[in-house]
Amino acid sequence: MSENKAILSRAFLVFIPLALLAVLIFTKLLSIQFIEGEALRERAQKEVVREMNIPAERGNIYSSDGKLLATSVPVYNLHFDPVTVEEDLFFEEVSALSKSLAAKFKDRTWASWKNDLIKARNQDQRYFPIGKDLSYLDLQEIKSFPIFNAGRFKGGLIIEQENYRKMPLGKIAERTIGRERKSFATGLEGAYSAYLKGKDGKRLKQKIGNQNWKPLNDQNEEEPENGLDLICTIDSRMQDIVHNALLASLETYQADHGCAVLMDVKTGAIKAISNLGITKNGTYFEKRNYAVWESTEPGSTFKLAAVLALFEDGYADLNTPVDTENGIYEYKSSLIKDSNGKGYGKTNLREAFEKSSNVGIAKTIIDHYANQPQKFIDRLYSIGLHQSLDLAIKGEGKPRIPKTSDADWSAISLPWISFGYQVSFTPMQLLTFYNAVANDGIMVKPRFLEEIQSHGRSVEKIETEVLNPAICSPETLEKLQILLKGVVQDGTAQSGKYSICGLAGKTGTCQLNYWKQGTKDYQASFAGYFPTDKPQYSCIVVVNKPQGSYYGSTVAFPVFKTIAENIYRNSPQEVNTAPANSFASLSADDVQIIDAERLKAMPNLKGRNGYQVLSELENAGFKVRISGNGKVQWQYPSAGTEISTEQLIELKLG
Repeated sequence: MSENKAILSRAFLVFIPLALLAVLIFTKLLSIQFIEGEALRERAQKEVVREMNIPAERGNIYSSDGKLLATSVPVYNLHFDPVTVEEDLFFEEVSALSKSLAAKFKDRTWASWKNDLIKARNQDQRYFPIGKDLSYLDLQEIKSFPIFNAGRFKGGLIIEQENYRKMPLGKIAERTIGRERKSFATGLEGAYSAYLKGKDGKRLKQKIGNQNWKPLNDQNEEEPENGLDLICTIDSRMQDIVHNALLASLETYQADHGCAVLMDVKTGAIKAISNLGITKNGTYFEKRNYAVWESTEPGSTFKLAAVLALFEDGYADLNTPVDTENGIYEYKSSLIKDSNGKGYGKTNLREAFEKSSNVGIAKTIIDHYANQPQKFIDRLYSIGLHQSLDLAIKGEGKPRIPKTSDADWSAISLPWISFGYQVSFTPMQLLTFYNAVANDGIMVKPRFLEEIQSHGRSVEKIETEVLNPAICSPETLEKLQILLKGVVQDGTAQSGKYSICGLAGKTGTCQLNYWKQGTKDYQASFAGYFPTDKPQYSCIVVVNKPQGSYYGSTVAFPVFKTIAENIYRNSPQEVNTAPANSFASLSADDVQIIDAERLKAMPNLKGRNGYQVLSELENAGFKVRISGNGKVQWQYPSAGTEISTEQLIELKLG
């Protein structure tokens, strides 16, 4: 009996823990069912079915003349879920499907395809890869293959769409158009991403193992809203001219890099911008946006700001005497030298500027500002040269004009600043200053965007922003314009004297890293505008580390001249609205110059603007030889003589 009690006691000891465990399990089941159930069911559902983003299609970027510069092109990644396909359909058609896939993708045999497809089904592989980065036409073709043509669910074809950005015109202004990435953004793509990116949609997808997901149905829960389109200021024709002119110079002088920018004088619209850097194999591509990013000492192009200060403060005039001596001037134990090595003797401020005399400009600045250097700096600040342009495109280099209170200000800072050293600007910042001189003293902000559109409808038009309504007085402005014309007519850019359109501007040659021993790298530049009578475009060309020649007059100015002449030559001439005594009316019956077939007799050209006449004649197909500058004083053939486009027309201007 005692033995039975012992057995019952031991059984009871075993039963009690089991009973308690059962109670705990039952309690947990009740909790899961009635208390935690909803949250757990929701969690499980999320593990199997998720609402995922469908990226919206980015908007397009167009040039101002309607060319597509950047667009989103859809591509498709295809996978196969063989498990969802009915057994009879799968094994009846798997051979036919394999042959179709082998014909489409040449890298595998149909037997290999068949073996892998069957293996995937047997192993419950529900995300078998078919193809990647396929076009829409590829997708439509593959959807017609056996098994796949049974439909997305019965056929097991999983379709995933992605978009990538394409530049239909190739590398045109690539750095300005830019790229948009998760970690960084450049150019217009980054600056206006909020407009371009649109709004993502939503779609339910089901997990099918190995972190792979497939759409739960054919419809999206929320459709994506595509991004807006940008109409930028770049003109594709002008861009081509600027790009090729810059590239030719870089290749000729094997320069390290360079940039060229063309801007509309009145609006600040950037019509063309090229940034080219050399590769290891000697070719050039859009390496960095040097025009926006690279801030360097400009050299002699900054002399325009120095003479503006002199004129505006009433210290000098065009005819103010200047003694450039023998081209070497010692100031505070520092030597200031002219590039010609001999100076220009006793002359005036106008010639000193036109010939780009460092000695002439520096001595004049010293004479009037040596005892008040901060007044000179304050005048430069009043122009707005010390301020960033705050461009929409990221990465703008900071301008710098040192103050007398700065730690690096020295006894020689004043004269060195006057000819473009110890200050720094980006090409875009310097161009903005020169553009203001062309624009009657109004400094406008460079802009890259004309308009924002949605499906061809205007959403927002970008207006011109004025940075400084008057950089100087009208009297000073007129003198500055005379100086810039004089550089081309009688100064360092005389090779443009007989251009088909009037050119104005300033050459610049700057030694880079001049404080380092043995450094002989230079930067050549030219900044200016055209035509001189009614400026329409401003332009800057900067070439870094050219080999052989390194002067702005030989390396950068020819690029400017080529750009100006090609754009002027190819721009429509407004001859239809010209007054009756202009060249638009060439004979008694009002024959238009553009109609060379009907122009039989030579018109009277005397007194006409020579550059305008030259442009009109060449646009009409005539061969012209021109000499001199100004208005037509002599012509051959004489007025009334029968002519044809095969005959050479000679003009002398004065």
